[in-house]
Amino acid sequence: MHTKGAPEHMVLMDIFGNSMEPELKDGDTVLIDTSQKDILAGAIYAVGVDDTIMVKRIEKHPQKLVLLSDNKDYAPVYLAGGDSTSVRVIGKVLWVGREFR
Repeated sequence: MHTKGAPEHMVLMDIFGNSMEPELKDGDTVLIDTSQKDILAGAIYAVGVDDTIMVKRIEKHPQKLVLLSDNKDYAPVYLAGGDSTSVRVIGKVLWVGREFR
């Protein structure tokens, strides 16, 4: 049997907005593994920044994190020094589902 991981660590989340298009579209549902919080370059994560949850690609730079959107209309978000303490990696996005409309 093929599994994505331990069910107790899996969370489904709906995508709102177009910042991650074309990879993730408004209305998609993603599966997040909350046990995978170590940042791997190029992977997509659910990230909490203050009271907002975003789904972004994350890059680690010296003394800062960079949150990247796939949609080039959105500028990268740089979180440096004290800003990065308000960031929590919720988990890695493993899967996406889309309903045909």
